[in-house]
Amino acid sequence: MSQKVVHRKSWVAAVVLAMALPGLGHWYLNRRVKAAVFFVCVVGLFVAGWGLGQWRIVNNGDLLFYAQVLAGPLAYAADHISDGMVARSGPPNHVGVAFEMGVLYTLVAGLLNLLVILDSYMVANNIERPTTRKGDQA
Repeated sequence: MSQKVVHRKSWVAAVVLAMALPGLGHWYLNRRVKAAVFFVCVVGLFVAGWGLGQWRIVNNGDLLFYAQVLAGPLAYAADHISDGMVARSGPPNHVGVAFEMGVLYTLVAGLLNLLVILDSYMVANNIERPTTRKGDQA
């Protein structure tokens, strides 16, 4: 009788990869579809928000940057590009619904990636999500 050998992957590597690029931790854990969905959702939301904010809403000196940076190194690249755009075209127009929605989108993308990072930790450690609370009957 042969036993199925399960090769556990490092949760540290999964978490570091998930921080480096949204979905990469799940790719490492062989959850390819999940990885692709997370990548498209987080990066798409971040880029959409960045575009709504006139490509100038990511600012390393701003308190909001701490939530935006959770989306990964994309936030640092966006900060660098935003600094160049501000130097050429001047500061963005902070008034307007589109600008505010852009800020919100980038913040949500960063916080969503935090959940993706936590999920890669849970998948790597085979932690089951509770489906019902104790005492609840279906």
